[in-house]
Amino acid sequence: MSKKNKIYWLEGVTEKGVKDLLNNENSKYRWLRPQRNRRILVILMALGLVLTSMGSYGPTLKTNLNLSTDVSLIVFTVTAIFVIFAMVLGYSFLRIAVRSIADAPDELLDERQIAVRNTSFRYAYRGFETIALVVILLMIIGREVKMFQPEGNDGSYLMISMLFLGSSLPSMVMAWRERDI
Repeated sequence: MSKKNKIYWLEGVTEKGVKDLLNNENSKYRWLRPQRNRRILVILMALGLVLTSMGSYGPTLKTNLNLSTDVSLIVFTVTAIFVIFAMVLGYSFLRIAVRSIADAPDELLDERQIAVRNTSFRYAYRGFETIALVVILLMIIGREVKMFQPEGNDGSYLMISMLFLGSSLPSMVMAWRERDI
């Protein structure tokens, strides 16, 4: 009797998906594996996180760029959709590039992979603490940002950016640090 494809709900992965990424050398994703390309992907993800968080300052940017109301709405909407779509795509490529090791449960990894993953998590969440502290300080001393505001600086995009950062930072750290994955 065949074993079912176990779903790991907490990690957001399936057993088959993780084993495929760990064991199969799929040629269409080979370009993601070199460290140089993974580092470029990490830099693009960081840039996307900054652009996503800048959406919170849309009205201020509109005023500073002297855009009319209709043009600014179209530019803002298209840019927001493009940036968030690029972030989701970048996160998907990042997971493939690190073979989903950062998201895999212990029982699907060997000892070395577990050690690498745990080290990446430690560095990632130390970095996340620092970044969150800086963002909080900027929110205190910078322009006023309130959550879910129809007009004015809306902090929702800042929150979306921090959620993306929290979920992707372990994979970003692993992609940056590891020579061979």
